[in-house]
Amino acid sequence: MKLFTTDAGTIRGIGGVNALLNFIDHKTSGIRYNALSALAGVPDMNDATISRLKKMAEDRSPIVKKAAILKLAGVIPGYVSGGFVDIVAEGSKDEKLELLKIIEKRGKSGDETILMVIMHGLRDKNESVKLQALAAAEASGSKHLVPYVAGCLNAKHHKVRIYAAGTLFKVGGKDATDYLIGLLADKNIDVVSTARQYLKRIDYRLAEKAIKDEKFMSLVKGMNDKEPVRKLTIQKIGEEEIREGLSLLHRGCSDRYREVRFEALKAISVFKSPSSVEYVEKLLNDRSLNIRMEAIRTLESIGDQCALIALEWGLDDRKDVVRKAAHNAIVRLKSVK
Repeated sequence: MKLFTTDAGTIRGIGGVNALLNFIDHKTSGIRYNALSALAGVPDMNDATISRLKKMAEDRSPIVKKAAILKLAGVIPGYVSGGFVDIVAEGSKDEKLELLKIIEKRGKSGDETILMVIMHGLRDKNESVKLQALAAAEASGSKHLVPYVAGCLNAKHHKVRIYAAGTLFKVGGKDATDYLIGLLADKNIDVVSTARQYLKRIDYRLAEKAIKDEKFMSLVKGMNDKEPVRKLTIQKIGEEEIREGLSLLHRGCSDRYREVRFEALKAISVFKSPSSVEYVEKLLNDRSLNIRMEAIRTLESIGDQCALIALEWGLDDRKDVVRKAAHNAIVRLKSVK
């Protein structure tokens, strides 16, 4: 399809941009796509050309539609489309990366659609997409993304965990303290070193204590030991109310052993911290009935608005006993507000 190149001479040879515009209504989606590619390569597009691109953003072909949305995002400052979410959720890896790079270049943003795109990127299974989403999150500067960035701290590749630590520090500031403390229990020495470096730059008592306190570091060691030791370590944190150990309890919520997860929930109830809600909420989907029931009790003990909203997920549980427990917890919390 030499006809549809972005070479200025070729475009002039077929009659200029106006002639090229005729092809965007062609019945064949491949020709519309190639015409779009050529149009997008035209420098200094006028309003008429941009208007035609916007029309293609509603094209019946998903391929053409996504391509048009990406081109518009690249040429119109601040352009936002509901199609952004479709691209990051269902597009190819290259399409996701292109959109996230555009968002990163835009810098600070509190736009709901933009933040939703970044959230999807942070949850993506592809490592390169995750990394680009972290870069976009950092550029946005939105603290609303902190819990979603924290989800990358459990990524399989240590490179993602390291990058996530940096993004948390730069976006969350002191709000990232508990997450960074949790990384001190990471099994990769580079991740631990990175977490320590960021914690040292936070003027916060818990961070200082976590770095320097031998008692805390013994807890970290315990959380990297065998299952019985992890269970005892979590019980110790709860019984002795070791506040700087809360991040280790959050780590325990994703432990492969049921007893460790159960004890983590019981210990989290001691601190009643709103920062624990996102970790407890995930256990409402645990395969163990006992874990789901304990998660409901833990959310009720935390008792804030986020915990109340999280409890609503329990109303859809497959077991009647869980649904009743969630309902009763919600009623009790609403009665004291």
